Amino acid sequence: MSDRTSEPLHGLVEQYMDGGLSRRQFVKGALALGLGMTTIGALLAACGSSTTGATTPKQGGTLREGYDLDFSRLDPINTNWYDPAFYAVYESLVTNDPDGKYVPQIAESWTVAGDGLSVTFKIRSGLKFQSGATLDATAIKAVYDGIADPKNGSPLGSVWAPVQSTDAPDATTLIIKLKHPYFDLFNIVKTGYWDIVNMAYRAQLGDKYGQQGVDGSGPFKLTEWVPGSHTTVKRWDAYPGTVTPFIQNKGKPYLDGINWITILDAPQRAIQIQNGEIDTLRGPAFQDISRLQSDHNLTVTQLKEWSGYFFSLNFKRKDLGFDDVNVRQALSHAIDRAGIVKALLFSHGTPLYGPITTADKSYTKDVEGFNQYDVNKAKSMLSAAGWTAGTDGILAKGGVKFKFEMIIQAESFNQQLGSAIQAQLKAVGVDLKVSSLDRGTFFNRAFANPDSVMFFYLWPVPIDVVTLFVNSVNANGKGPNWGNAVVPEVDAAIAAWQSAANEDQLIAAGKQFQLAVAEKLPFVPVINRDAFWVNRSNVHGWHPDQWNLYPYYNDVWIG
Repeated sequence: MSDRTSEPLHGLVEQYMDGGLSRRQFVKGALALGLGMTTIGALLAACGSSTTGATTPKQGGTLREGYDLDFSRLDPINTNWYDPAFYAVYESLVTNDPDGKYVPQIAESWTVAGDGLSVTFKIRSGLKFQSGATLDATAIKAVYDGIADPKNGSPLGSVWAPVQSTDAPDATTLIIKLKHPYFDLFNIVKTGYWDIVNMAYRAQLGDKYGQQGVDGSGPFKLTEWVPGSHTTVKRWDAYPGTVTPFIQNKGKPYLDGINWITILDAPQRAIQIQNGEIDTLRGPAFQDISRLQSDHNLTVTQLKEWSGYFFSLNFKRKDLGFDDVNVRQALSHAIDRAGIVKALLFSHGTPLYGPITTADKSYTKDVEGFNQYDVNKAKSMLSAAGWTAGTDGILAKGGVKFKFEMIIQAESFNQQLGSAIQAQLKAVGVDLKVSSLDRGTFFNRAFANPDSVMFFYLWPVPIDVVTLFVNSVNANGKGPNWGNAVVPEVDAAIAAWQSAANEDQLIAAGKQFQLAVAEKLPFVPVINRDAFWVNRSNVHGWHPDQWNLYPYYNDVWIG
C-alpha cells in the first residue's frame, strides 16, 4: 500500500471507529481509494463495528440468511448443487483464502511429487466426524473412492478421471496418485463435491442421507432440511477448531445456529433484508441494488461472478437440426446478450460469448468473435439449412415446425431470462415454450433428454465444471451433458485441460477449450451476472470473497 493511500485510509479508519461513518460509507470510501473487497473485509473485521460500538464477538443468536435458490440435498457425493450449508457442516482437504491461495483445512500440509504424478497430504490428527467417528486418511480415501465409483452417482465423477488411485498408508497420510500430471487437482478437492463425509453413516441412511441427517466435520450440525422453505443448522459444541489461517475464530463458532431461507420471488429479497426479516442475503434482484446500496443499515458486497447462464440444445433432435452446428450458431446469433444485460441485469453483468466469464484468469477475449447478435445472419443461416416461414411466421422444414421446449428452474430471474430468449427466438421464426419447474423436477427432467435446458452453473475456476456439460462421456444420461453433445474438438480440449502439468499448459488448454465451445456450441452461452451479497450492520465477521462460493461462518456473530 502506497503512502499516498495509507494516510487517507488511516483517517477513514479513525472516522469509522469513532462512529462517524457507517459500514456502507466506509466501504464506499475504501473503494474510492482503490482497495479491493478482500482488503476492505479484513479491515472491517479488524475494526469491529462502529455502528454498534461492539468490538468483542458475542456468543449466541441465529443468523437468518436469504438464499435465491431452492435447496439441494446436503450430500457431497450425490447432489445437484452445493448450497451455503455445505460451508457450515462440512470441510475439505484444503480451501482458498480471500486472495485465492490454497490453505489448510483438514489437511495441514501437502507435497507434490517432482514428476507431478502424485500429491501427498498430511492429515490433521485427532479429528472426528460430528457423530464421533474417526476422521483420518482412511475415511478420506473412502470418500474419494466413492466419488470414483459410478454406482454412487457423483455428478462430477468424470473430472476425477485423471486420478489413478487414492491410498492411505497410515492415519495421517493420504496419497493421490495420478495417471498423468493434473495441475488443477487442488481446485477439485477444495470444492463442496469433495467435502469429507462419513461414508459409513451415509451408507446407513441411504437415500435419506443429506436430507434427514449428515455427518461432516464442520462447525455446525444439520437440524432440518425442507426444500422450498429452509435449511437450519446448530452449533457443534464439540467442534475441535480450525487451522485455516484466514479464519480468526479458531474454536467453536459464535452463533447458536443458522437458518437459510429460500426466497424465490426476487423483489422480496430486498424487502426482507431492509425490514430486518433476514440478516444476510445472497442474490438480491438487480433492480433493487442501488436502493440497497443507499441504505445506511446495509453493506452491499459486489464480486465478479465465475459462472454464467447457458442453454443446451439436444443433439438428438435431428429433426430440428440441433446436431447441425450451423443451426446452433443461427439460434445463438438471434440472442441479444447486451440487450438482456441492460434490461434484466440493469447493466450489472456482461454478455457471455464463450463458456466461462472474465473472472477466470484463463479467459480469452478471442471468444468475443463468436455469437454476436445478428438477426439477419440468424435468419440467413436458418434459411440455408432449409427452414422456411409458414403463414404464422413460424419456420418449418419437411412438415416439422421449428418448435421446442426449454426447461428452467422456478425463480423469478430465470423466468424473466427465459421469456427474453423466447421473444428473441420468435423474431427469427422459432416457437419456444418455456417450462418453469421446481428444483427437484427440473433436475429429473434435465437428465431425461428434454429439448433444451437453461442453467446457471456455479463453480470457482469454472472450466472444470463446464466440461461436465459438454464432454461426450457425459452424454446419453451418463452425466450432465444435457444437450447430448458430441464434439471432437471440445473433447480434445478437455483432454488437454485435464493433462496440463503446469499453469502455462493449463492456460493454453483453457483457451483451446473456450474457442472450441464458442464456435461449435455444445451449449449456447448467454450472459454473466455480477455477484451481490448484502448484510445488515449488526452482522460481523461475515465476509463473502471472490474465491469461495459462500462465506465461512466460523467468525460470524450478531451484535
